[in-house]
Amino acid sequence: MTGATTTVSTPTGFRLRTPEDWVDYPVADEASENRMANDVWTRAREGGFTEEQAGQYAEQLRRSVREARRAGAVHAAGVFQLYENGPLTASLLVSVVTPPATGDILGALTAVGQPAHADGTWRRVSTAQIPAIGTVGRVHGIQNVTQDGATMRCAVMHTVVPLPGTANVLVVTGSSPNLAEAEELFELFATIIGTLELTWEGDGPALTPPAASPQGVGS
Repeated sequence: MTGATTTVSTPTGFRLRTPEDWVDYPVADEASENRMANDVWTRAREGGFTEEQAGQYAEQLRRSVREARRAGAVHAAGVFQLYENGPLTASLLVSVVTPPATGDILGALTAVGQPAHADGTWRRVSTAQIPAIGTVGRVHGIQNVTQDGATMRCAVMHTVVPLPGTANVLVVTGSSPNLAEAEELFELFATIIGTLELTWEGDGPALTPPAASPQGVGS
């Protein structure tokens, strides 16, 4: 007598709670990118940003969303606040990606830590606990992020979540150019990602199949 085979069902969606002052952005296509950029520019101007600051942030977010959409993004959110010492901007992208043929992303990310580089960039590899999910892989640090040919130094956190019943993984990436607040931002990203839940009943944003394999996840 042989044992029964257990089939693991694949989640169809997710839930992620962002702070009240964060805004969700569409990632469906280029037209939605343009609407998002215009909306961000308007909100930033209403929030006290100069035209130049609003334009820079809108374009930065547009590039982030475009790059992520090409790599399988299913959700994006961001925040922009103006303080006495300048603007604070941050974004969060959720993508469904296929691990590279060389192996498992989670295993690769947790296998080795990265020391600081001479140019001031650095990253740390670790694991984290998400209450509704369990152990996940994480990389955070200060990185040079290149999007559509433009490079910006940012505080970046990647969290890699295995998806049951599939070889794909969910990658949640928080980023911000506000390097002076990097530690506080890492704590904020970790808090937001800690609310992540996978769903199976059509609740929450859909986990659509990845558009492409990830490029440089964890870099």
